[in-house]
Amino acid sequence: MILVHLMEGTFLPLTALYRQQLQGGFASMKKQGFAVTGLALGAVLTGCGLSGAASPTPTPHSSVAPTSSSASTTARVPSSQTISIQWTRLPLRTMLGSSTLIEKISPNGGGSGLDLQVGTYRGANFAKPTLHQVSWQIGSRSVKSIATGTASTSSPASVYRLVTTNYTKVTPQLMDGNTAASVKWPSAIPVYLSGANPFGQPFQVDNKVIGQSGSWIWVALKGPSHPTNNLLPLVWGFRHWERLVALNVTTGQYRIFGLPWPHSENLAYPLWDQAPAFAANHDRVYIGIGDWIGEFPTNPVMAGNPHYQGEPSSTLTTSRVHRALNVLNQASWNAVNADAQFWNCYVMKDKSAGACPSGNGFPTSNALSQSPTYFNHGDVGPSILWANELPMPSQDVALRTAAMVRLQQGLHASLFMEWVGNPSAKAIRQKYSSGPPQPLPGYYRKNHLYWAKS
Repeated sequence: MILVHLMEGTFLPLTALYRQQLQGGFASMKKQGFAVTGLALGAVLTGCGLSGAASPTPTPHSSVAPTSSSASTTARVPSSQTISIQWTRLPLRTMLGSSTLIEKISPNGGGSGLDLQVGTYRGANFAKPTLHQVSWQIGSRSVKSIATGTASTSSPASVYRLVTTNYTKVTPQLMDGNTAASVKWPSAIPVYLSGANPFGQPFQVDNKVIGQSGSWIWVALKGPSHPTNNLLPLVWGFRHWERLVALNVTTGQYRIFGLPWPHSENLAYPLWDQAPAFAANHDRVYIGIGDWIGEFPTNPVMAGNPHYQGEPSSTLTTSRVHRALNVLNQASWNAVNADAQFWNCYVMKDKSAGACPSGNGFPTSNALSQSPTYFNHGDVGPSILWANELPMPSQDVALRTAAMVRLQQGLHASLFMEWVGNPSAKAIRQKYSSGPPQPLPGYYRKNHLYWAKS
């Protein structure tokens, strides 16, 4: 039996244009008494009735991949006969000068090499990549740039798709696009259903068939089931590709493997949006995710333990930790300060700290606590999601926790929805006649105003 919990709301990532439309839509929202609902998390499946081990649990603060590398319904072959899984982090960032994502893999050189289509991302998480063609000699850490532009060849796609037709009782099936035959998905392997807006194929956001080797279908799955660390409980877009499943459509056997997790801020959205790349080449399967490429036997029964080479440098790791803490500190204090300004400036019309908008004009702010994209979509942006999950030393984890708690306090104290529901500052003032209803870190409440602590 499969049990499902669906949380309200179905949303896809907001494009830059849609963000601008929302930011410019304050007046119409207020005029219409805009009802803010929802926030997507997805469907959490649990089940029984088919033998198999549970999927490995990632260790987000200690390694690039789950410490438990695989689970299966197959009889494990003797270790002397297994073929190790090789994960190699290619020096693409060094060669191309920015964050890189392997988007396509194609065999070349009679089986001794692979052509990779690589996208480079600079700055904005929603920017389109610059595409490069890169040649990689299998087993090495060296790469050679061939050209800039779109690849002319790519591996053929699998004819199978992982689908579900009932979003209230999700029973996924692998569908054969040629024969319409289907294979029931093992209930021991959890899958999730993040939201999508507009409606399209929301199930494909979290679960994607990426390739096929013989009777084995390779499927990339996102996780975890719920937000981790101090992430807000109703935030959208927190899942990432964390598991790789090989399922035999003839025998029902399967293997589950962990996926490396590239920790580049610039890849936070592209990695969410694009499933890992896949290619089958003779007796090997190759998986690309970020700047990592993995080598598996085409028969995953033979797969042994994973080995990793090419960890990021300590300098890069340290700079990412500093950047992540800056992102969260800035976001949290912006949220808190915007709340104080909203109350003092808009509600109380106190101009002692600077100019305030006249009438019922809303104080312009880019803070998350005043963001319709958060309150209506649960969208905190890729950078905050990235910073919240980045592995870091314990002392930095404590600083991150403090920033995330402060951000939660700012969002909890926000009166943005009061502005949506009430026609004027006077109405909000009358509702909270005793003064600001919520405390704010860094402020104290006195004489119906927020005052910054010295």
